[in-house]
Amino acid sequence: MKSLPAWFEDLCQRMNFFHSWVESQRQPAVYWISAFSYPTAFLTAVLQKTARKEQIAVDQLSWEFDVTKSEDKHLLDIDDGVYVTGLYLEGAGWDQKQGTLCEAKPMQLVTLMPTIHLKPVEQKKKSTRGLYLAPCYYSSIRSGSFIITVELKSGSMPSEHWIKRATALVMNLDY
Repeated sequence: MKSLPAWFEDLCQRMNFFHSWVESQRQPAVYWISAFSYPTAFLTAVLQKTARKEQIAVDQLSWEFDVTKSEDKHLLDIDDGVYVTGLYLEGAGWDQKQGTLCEAKPMQLVTLMPTIHLKPVEQKKKSTRGLYLAPCYYSSIRSGSFIITVELKSGSMPSEHWIKRATALVMNLDY
């Protein structure tokens, strides 16, 4: 869907990400999730790693989400889960101070989300009150590109407000 120059620039950035990962011979502190051509496999691998470590079945795990408020260079190494970046928010803005969804600024179609900590946890019934279950798609053409549902704090608006706005996270933009 991208123009050739935009596609080529994106390809170069992906190659640089993976090259630096290989050269450093250690896992990155923050993963650019949009660099993966099949991010579902990456997320499944994270769940499998936790399942093996905790000695529980992988299907007993779900995700807990924490949108960070600090810059990536200040993030500490973690034992559980991964930090991911490269997600864009469509249909809403993000209030960095409050850590919640907010109205987008005028003429702002997408907002780059801060780094998110995806932490595998044992499934338990939890309240979704005050949360918006944001679908995350691989591309802005949402059909057939669903990846994961991310829980975001809905702020002063109820989740129904964000549903009507078709608010979603997107990994790759068309430009």
